[in-house]
Amino acid sequence: MELPAVIRGFFARTLRDRQGVATVELALVSTLLVGMMLPLFDIGMGFYVKTQTHTAAEAGAEYAFIHGWTGSNSTGQPGMTSAVTNATNLSVSSTPAPSLSCGCVDGTTITAVAMTGSYQETDCAGHACTSPNNTVGAGAFVSVSAQATYTPLFTYLGFGNPVTFTATSVVRVK
Repeated sequence: MELPAVIRGFFARTLRDRQGVATVELALVSTLLVGMMLPLFDIGMGFYVKTQTHTAAEAGAEYAFIHGWTGSNSTGQPGMTSAVTNATNLSVSSTPAPSLSCGCVDGTTITAVAMTGSYQETDCAGHACTSPNNTVGAGAFVSVSAQATYTPLFTYLGFGNPVTFTATSVVRVK
């Protein structure tokens, strides 16, 4: 059975008609672009949180550099902790708490001094650094850490859900 000429003409015109093809192509391509851009945005926000975590740790170390160390390792350092948490508008914690230890500028290790009482400038002075490159001698170093958690929009391979970023900054105080 053959279709009437009117219907055949309609189908022939419809197959030749190209109006609306660009709209269909835009819908297909924009779906792919959004599918690629969302993960890039999501991972970019993760790197932003990581950068802000490093900035918060550096703010705590800067506070230690300017104001020094007060008390002992067993007493908290509220000024440094406050500097870490207030350095960014993200929820950043100062975990683990700031700590003070003796060390050498060139990174060589010395016998650690247990800072149980209040710190005195002479606590680290009696220790010698073993490296011939170290001309300054032993000194007191404050280690400040910051921690923040980021929950991505999607779960990616190797990028779990949520991700905890940790940063540590060390500064010599005396």
